[in-house]
Amino acid sequence: MAISSDNDPEPTTTVVVTIRIPCGADGDLVTDAEERLSRPEDIDTVTVDDLHGIAPKLSATTITVGITIRWTTTMTDAQVRRRLAEVPGLESIERIG
Repeated sequence: MAISSDNDPEPTTTVVVTIRIPCGADGDLVTDAEERLSRPEDIDTVTVDDLHGIAPKLSATTITVGITIRWTTTMTDAQVRRRLAEVPGLESIERIG
């Protein structure tokens, strides 16, 4: 008989990324970043924890943020990188973990 536990932590990853948000986006920078970063497969939710930098440009604003990703399944760092590489406007992944 399998034993399950409610004490198992949910699969989460903390990451620092730089993402480009187009000018005229519908929401604020944080909301738009969370929406864009939550698009890849297997991501349940994304929460921006820290804003590390803002760099306004002519057609977009580049922001560096610390995020927490809650996954629908456990992910390795390599899988996290591959999933985040799918995000439109992602410029870099500075740190995982």
